Amino acid sequence: MYMNKANDIIKLSNRAFWDVDISRLDYEKQADAIIVRVFERGSWEDVLEVSAFYGNEKVTKALMNAAYLIEKTIVFASNMFNISPSSFKCYTTRQYHQV
Repeated sequence: MYMNKANDIIKLSNRAFWDVDISRLDYEKQADAIIVRVFERGSWEDVLEVSAFYGNEKVTKALMNAAYLIEKTIVFASNMFNISPSSFKCYTTRQYHQV
């Protein structure tokens, strides 16, 4: 059975990962997907955990390169990291849903 040492470091709620076994997440290989999912569906505590674990540079890069984000996630992330919404790939390609 695969055990990820990151599980001892990062504690995520089931809010964003209700449909998967959190203990099986690969925090290195699935970093971008984990970051996006937490920002889209996680709790504030999850956002803080992911930001502390990966660092702001990796988090902003993952979010800015995401193929899809809902508009409120773009607005939230742009305010949190002080970057323009137009810097997001999905914003500039218009692949986001208006709330």
